[in-house]
Amino acid sequence: MNQEELKKEIEKKKRLIADYVRIAPALGISPEEQERQVNLMLDDLVKLLKQKK
Repeated sequence: MNQEELKKEIEKKKRLIADYVRIAPALGISPEEQERQVNLMLDDLVKLLKQKK
């Protein structure tokens, strides 16, 4: 994955996290499940950011 693709993937993951945090309560997802899902997405984001270096 080149740097430009990596940058796009990082931005995509950030948007996904923000969107999820915004809509999860409206969907009736429990706080515990919200936290679990956000943690998984953050783990993915960290992996992408480490590739960027």
